[in-house]
Amino acid sequence: MGVRIGAVAAVVVSTALVAGAGVVVGRDSVDTQGARERGYRSGRYDGYFDALPVGEAQGRREGRALQEGISLPAADRQVAKHAFDAGYAAGANDAFAGYDGGWALEAPYVVTLARAHGDITYRIASRVPLEAGVAYYLCASGHGLCQQRRR
Repeated sequence: MGVRIGAVAAVVVSTALVAGAGVVVGRDSVDTQGARERGYRSGRYDGYFDALPVGEAQGRREGRALQEGISLPAADRQVAKHAFDAGYAAGANDAFAGYDGGWALEAPYVVTLARAHGDITYRIASRVPLEAGVAYYLCASGHGLCQQRRR
């Protein structure tokens, strides 16, 4: 019986040594610095392109606000900028005219634009929230979004 316990102990110890060596070799073979650099580059790239349209829109808005008041006396420029900002925000909210309060945030939609009237270029003609399990395609008429449940 003593031999058997010794053999079992030897197997357990040798298995532990092999497993420990595998862990050490595995950790040494991983390129953590390379993975970190690739992750950093990917995150920086994604962040840049996520933020770019936001920054462009903000710059456009600030530039237009400053442009509006440039011909005014210095004392009146801030009042003109505040009025412009208020009008700009109202216009941005009015872009969703007819659909205020009915939008789900961070949800995909197919939006159809139509020609507006007067100085306004576009208006939202329709919107369709996208649903999982539905195939969307341009209707045969070329003027609408058709859909079919996926099986």
